[in-house]
This record gives sequence, C-alpha cells and structure tokens, in this order.
Amino acid sequence: MSAEPNSVHPRESGNPGTKDWVPASAGTNGQEQPFHADLSAVRRMAGLLPGAWPVAVNVARVAASVRPNRFVIEGGDDTPITMPRTAFQVVYPDATLMIDSGLDRATHESFSTPDKREPYFPEAFAKVQKALNDARMIVLTHFHADHVAGVTQAANFDDLARKTFVSVETARCLLNTPHRPHLAMSAEQINRFVIFDYGDYYPIAPGVVLIKAAGHSTDHQMVYIALQSGREILHSVDVGWVLENIAQVKGKAAPWVKEDKGAVLGQLRWLNNILRNERNISLLVTHDDALIDAAIKNGTIGGELKT
Repeated sequence: MSAEPNSVHPRESGNPGTKDWVPASAGTNGQEQPFHADLSAVRRMAGLLPGAWPVAVNVARVAASVRPNRFVIEGGDDTPITMPRTAFQVVYPDATLMIDSGLDRATHESFSTPDKREPYFPEAFAKVQKALNDARMIVLTHFHADHVAGVTQAANFDDLARKTFVSVETARCLLNTPHRPHLAMSAEQINRFVIFDYGDYYPIAPGVVLIKAAGHSTDHQMVYIALQSGREILHSVDVGWVLENIAQVKGKAAPWVKEDKGAVLGQLRWLNNILRNERNISLLVTHDDALIDAAIKNGTIGGELKT
C-alpha cells in the first residue's frame, strides 16, 4: 500500500445483545428499495489509486453471541446460531489496513447481564490490538460498538485515531447517537479521526473501495477488495447477519433491531444477484461463523492476523 490513502459462499448485526437497539435509517415503511450500486464502476475505482493491490485478507474473531435462528432471519427456527464479532485485515506487500476493530471485553459484556455472559476471546483481541497498532490505516464501516470500540476504547486512542478513517455520517452517529452509553465521545475526540465524505463509492486504498449502503444504520458501508491474484472479495458487513439472509433475500427478525427494512431488502437482493452470478467474487458477512470457517478452509481468507 505504497500510496497515501488520502491521495465462500457457505453462511449478525454486530449487535445482537438482549439490551441492544439499532437506530433506524430513513424509513421506507418496509417496502423494498432498489439498490443501484454499479459493480463495474466499483471495479474501475479499485484501480484509481497508485500502488500495489492487496495480497490477502485475514480475519480475527474476538467474541461471539449465540441467538436462535428465528432472530437471525425471517422465518427461522430455534436452531442456535453462533455469530462472531470480528475484525478484518487487508494485507499489502508493504503494509496492512484494518477493516473495523473488534471490541474490548467491557463493551462486549455491556450487551449481556452477569448471569448470561457470552464468549469473549482475550487472546484474539490482543492480536487485533497489535494489528491495529501496526496498521497503516484503519477503516470503520459504521458506528456500532463491535466495529468501533477496539479503537475508541483503546488506551492509545490518539495514536489510532490519526490513522482511522470514518465517514461524515459515522462521525455524526458517534457524536449524537453512541451505540452504548459508555461509548459517548466529544466533538474534540471525534475530530481526531480522518473524516471524509463521498458520493456512492470511495477508493480508500489501492484495490479497496467503500460502497455506501445505509439501511442497517444510516452510516453503513460495504467494502470491495480486489486482490493481486485476480480474486475479488465483497465484504457485505452487516447487511445480513448470515449468508442465508442474502441467499433467501430475507432480513433479520430480531425485535431489538430497528433498521430501514426496505433499504436492507434492496441490498440483500443486489448481493443475491452477485452471489448467483459473479463467480469470481467471494462474499463475506461479518457475523457468519460457518461462512468464515469455510472461507478459511478454502483459502479465500486467512484465519490469523499478520502481526
């Protein structure tokens, strides 16, 4: 990643806790809204910034929530679904980029009660912390706690913030509607981030393009990654909680999640088209444990962060 950043398919919101509430995006009364992202334009933008493209993508699972499938997807049954809380690392020949940051134990436990604690993996989060420290840049896809707290709650927040990119809308959400009370931030703190705005797509680094996808939250973004090998990865982040949301074009059903359902349905249908027709693209879903296992097994992504 020599240029300066300014210049799988087998199966969360990152926030399926019993106390969780996700603010809705601009409402569409649940009526499906077509999502018109232009994949050819995204691919062109991947080549706009000078520098070598990434060589690999790695994942870390720092925690997990277990929920019945009837909360994960409309029409689901009571089968328990493990939904990891994750961070992804894009590896370049000379640097790394982190997509989201995981979360500290205190933030993870803020979604549960002392008698119903859920799995947390401190050794994995320690590796994420080191990877964040070593990364050339960090991108936060949206303001939800399991995506941002690894940065916002870090002891070296100032050092991380100066290389952490957040959209204008994410900055607004962090300031005005923090996802957990203890994640409240001042304007002065938020202004330490690299804050940027864009239209529909943004080439954040060589081979990496952000795609605006408001619906799960008003600031939600997907991430397209073109690898040197010619393979492509599309990280759908939290449009769906598992790949089955995309495969069946069915949204989440957790009562605490207040999304723009119409926008999400349109994005699910767009992703479904990619799943069926773009065989060179591997889809990632932040909280799909089985999908992540399969992607590691088939070599689409690595299961260990480069540190």
